[in-house]
Amino acid sequence: MLINALMFAGGLVLLLVGGKLLVAASVDTARRLNVSPLVVGLTLVAWGTSAPELALNLISATKGRGDLALGNVIGANICNMGLVLGVSALLRPLIVQERLIKIEIWLNAALLVFMSAIGLAFGLSRSAAGVMLAIFLVYSAWTIVSAMRSSRTSAGLDPQARLGESPDPTSPGPPMGWLLIAASFIGGLALLGGGGSLASDGASSIAIGLGVPAAIVGVTIVSIGTTLPELMTSVLAVRKGQTDLAMGNCIGSCLFNAGAIFGLSGLIAPVSSAGALVVPLWFMGGLAVALIIISRTFNKTVSRAEGGLLLGAYAAFLAVSAWAVLGGTQTP
Repeated sequence: MLINALMFAGGLVLLLVGGKLLVAASVDTARRLNVSPLVVGLTLVAWGTSAPELALNLISATKGRGDLALGNVIGANICNMGLVLGVSALLRPLIVQERLIKIEIWLNAALLVFMSAIGLAFGLSRSAAGVMLAIFLVYSAWTIVSAMRSSRTSAGLDPQARLGESPDPTSPGPPMGWLLIAASFIGGLALLGGGGSLASDGASSIAIGLGVPAAIVGVTIVSIGTTLPELMTSVLAVRKGQTDLAMGNCIGSCLFNAGAIFGLSGLIAPVSSAGALVVPLWFMGGLAVALIIISRTFNKTVSRAEGGLLLGAYAAFLAVSAWAVLGGTQTP
């Protein structure tokens, strides 16, 4: 058990370091190409901070551990909406930009409610994964194309000033050179691959040793570990006054988790029955719908009180999961 725990911890460290390198390389590439910081925050930063989940889940899926991958996706989304947004809002009320209210928050709710409903009714098949992946690809293509058009038509912007902007609060200062960007990409991908394999093997062995369903381990312990980049980025953004970025990063990560990660891992290793993930699916869908209301209250901010409610919901989710395991029953 100790060896398995060390494997999981070591793999998690590699995942976090690799994800950080990938975020830095992605953001600095966009800065050198003068892409809008808002779009970078919704796409590259969100995707980069979700890189640990992507690596872990793809490797888990290729090893036939679809239940661990699915549990991690669901748990990571609950963690983003409950823990990350809750902690961030307690530090400082989060401004919700109009674009998020009109597009991303509604799309996030639609995807997660669809995923929850399909999972509860029929299980998450390859067809469901394919639909989620297709929707995500269309949304991403539209977002990037719209951003490039907006960038070309924007007037009065100084390219040198744009070059100095950083949508990633963890990487201030001028962007890296192209050679260092390439090295960061390669190093980050290598660390993600090795870390994902170690973490997946360790988590699976821990679940077997404790007699706990792998899906429950994925939805709790593993999801908290792989969501640390989002938590770190959002907290630093809030401390620097970039509260809108914290909201965008969390929602963008949820979209990437549900669309890209679940889509790809579900195509590789579909899960025929939600089994132990019934309550997590309800929590995920419920939080996504609640964010529609929360984003429109308190002058379109996530207040400290609402942050406390989100954090309380996440604590309740962990308590229910622990009760299911300690009580000797699976989630009903």
